Amino acid sequence: MRQGPPIPPAVIWLGGTGLLPFVGGTALAWIGGGQTVATASFAVLTYGAVILSFLGGIVWGVGAAQMHRLDREGSAELFALSVIPPLVGWSALFLHGTHGFTLLSLAFLGQLALDKRMRDMNLVPHWWLGLRLGLTTGVILCLVLTAVAAGRVAVAM
Repeated sequence: MRQGPPIPPAVIWLGGTGLLPFVGGTALAWIGGGQTVATASFAVLTYGAVILSFLGGIVWGVGAAQMHRLDREGSAELFALSVIPPLVGWSALFLHGTHGFTLLSLAFLGQLALDKRMRDMNLVPHWWLGLRLGLTTGVILCLVLTAVAAGRVAVAM
């Protein structure tokens, strides 16, 4: 395990705050009924697509900031990989049933693998992967729970 300074407290608080729409939407999907479940589910799915786009933007920014350290292929790879998350997130919005949640969950796992790669290449702070692991776990848990709640209501109808 890599040693170094811990995750800055402000980063933990702000990252955790970013989970609030996921947690709130998931809770509404479980306690609501009918249209509330549909609205909460779509809100969680949409926010997931937005956050996935945000993460793609981070990769673009890392590629731009670290171009001086990367060879041409390495920076081109990061730029290319940075446009995939927004496209996948946007595509998830058009899938029916729980398929959008599944696609987003897989995309967040893929993003986590890229975060690990960037950490291993020393392109991000050493604490980056720990932060991303915690946040990604929370996101995927909410996506799965919301999909189950939405599926439960769809079956009941």
